[in-house]
Amino acid sequence: MSDTYDVEVKLLAITPDAETLIETAGRLCWNTQDRTGTVPDRIQRWIEIGHESMIEHACATFFVRGSRAMTHELVRHRLASYSQRSQRYVRESEPAYIEPPELQVSGAAQETYRHAMDGAWEAYRQLLESGLKPEIARYVLPNACYTEIICTWNFRELRHIIKLRRSPRALPEIRVVAEKILDIMKEQAPQVFEVL
Repeated sequence: MSDTYDVEVKLLAITPDAETLIETAGRLCWNTQDRTGTVPDRIQRWIEIGHESMIEHACATFFVRGSRAMTHELVRHRLASYSQRSQRYVRESEPAYIEPPELQVSGAAQETYRHAMDGAWEAYRQLLESGLKPEIARYVLPNACYTEIICTWNFRELRHIIKLRRSPRALPEIRVVAEKILDIMKEQAPQVFEVL
């Protein structure tokens, strides 16, 4: 059993030369195009004073694998584009779900959880065998089901998501996802994501 959530986060695409694009947009606002590239922390300084509109010009697209509970929270961030694996058209062929590491507090908690998962998946199988379409049978499946989603966000929205979803009040699984996204973005656009 893992002591963290079994999630996957991969960067699929990013605006080429994102920080150059951001600085170009910012320099236009300030009419200082002739100074492009002369101040190494220029983007960070603009962000510090609240001038963030220019970071909306750059975007990143991620593949995320985790629970439906987590993606239900993730898609609340509406300045985005999402494509999620369908439970309506895709049959769930095997029990695949997140087991929260918090269950490790007791064997009884783990047993109760696994019993509930087994029951839900067995009910799903029986409903399919009785002739119901996956779109109806899926009603018995838990939020713990694994799902896959592709998400595209502009950098400003990414900063917002990372700030909100790294909070101790956030769902633990989404905190793991937010940390992974932040680690990737610090490498890709350090001026925008190094200080959060």
